[in-house]
Amino acid sequence: MNKTEENIADSTSVQARSTAARQRRKMKIAFVVHDYHRGGGHSRYVAELATRFCKQHEVHVFANRIVDDGTPGIHFHKVPAWRANAFTTVLSFALPVTVQVGGGFDIVHSQGFCGLLGNVFTGHMCNKAWDVALRKFAGGASTREAIFNKVTGAIEHAMYRFARNSRMIAVSERVQQDLVQYYQCPSPIHVIYHGVDLEVFSPAGTERLRREARRSFGVPEDETVFLYVGNLRKGAKLSMQALAHLERGVLLCVAATERGPYQEFAAQCGVADRVYFAGHTNQVERAYAAGDALLLPTPYDPFAMVVSEAMACGVPVVVSREAGVAELIRSGTNGLLLEDVTSHEELARHMRALAADSRWAAALGSAGRKTVENLTWDSVADQTLEVYYQLLEDRQ
Repeated sequence: MNKTEENIADSTSVQARSTAARQRRKMKIAFVVHDYHRGGGHSRYVAELATRFCKQHEVHVFANRIVDDGTPGIHFHKVPAWRANAFTTVLSFALPVTVQVGGGFDIVHSQGFCGLLGNVFTGHMCNKAWDVALRKFAGGASTREAIFNKVTGAIEHAMYRFARNSRMIAVSERVQQDLVQYYQCPSPIHVIYHGVDLEVFSPAGTERLRREARRSFGVPEDETVFLYVGNLRKGAKLSMQALAHLERGVLLCVAATERGPYQEFAAQCGVADRVYFAGHTNQVERAYAAGDALLLPTPYDPFAMVVSEAMACGVPVVVSREAGVAELIRSGTNGLLLEDVTSHEELARHMRALAADSRWAAALGSAGRKTVENLTWDSVADQTLEVYYQLLEDRQ
């Protein structure tokens, strides 16, 4: 059994161990996160954990933006922040949240660098690794990105390098390695993959929504639809270049990213009439229903929940090895891996193969679904609870 398989196995076996953990004393838990909602990323992660923990523990959430879905038992605390951009948000949030959280909590669970307090940190991102990936694979960061990555990388380095009495959670082995390589993190690091809602994201739901979803996105019903979901910076251009190698097929991009530069790039590639742009959606399962395959040829991603969600839907995926979720994929068995993240020719070969053999594509999708069936949010909560109790036991 390799390390990735061990991590997946832990996601199920830990549930038995944590049954006893639940019977231990009630904890007072503080989550620190910039935004609280179920739309994705850090925010979704905290919402899933808080919803489960509040049934048996006292749970507080400290955030600047809060979308309260009415879950009883969660205490919300609004923290001021200057939201001019990502840089001001990070810096202006840290001090007031540190003051508001104060002491009195058994566990202060921070999402990366969100404040100056915390004894459990989840590494959702390594900004130093992202900056290196941009320079290596994507021609470098913009001036604004470079400044942001330099400052946040320095802050992260200080936080992880000297957090000796804390516990770290990494959302993939990739992040675990990054925290050690770039920040020399000395604390124990637990790899806990993100969960997926197997009821919202399911093959049956995908089939039921397919026709109406394609109609709503305006894509042809008789064409192979390659789907791209998320920040267009993470591989949309390579996807367009690959599409240009195919005589047929369309690309549907579902993202909040400003589309202007990408529309221009699609025109340069000669595929402007075959690339469809849709904005952000709070019902991303409809996007998966519209696609025949998901593409994520990203230069870096700590995990990439869009991939595990597509797998749960039974949609075959093509993802670069630079994404943490690639650790779950055996190329040709439950998905396809892009070995060279700069090669639109290699990506085009994968796309062409999927379009040419629908039965094989369906088999990849079915195997992908089976792979993620153990990655439930209940399992993530159980594993995280174990980390909390280990920390508390180490203090005694």
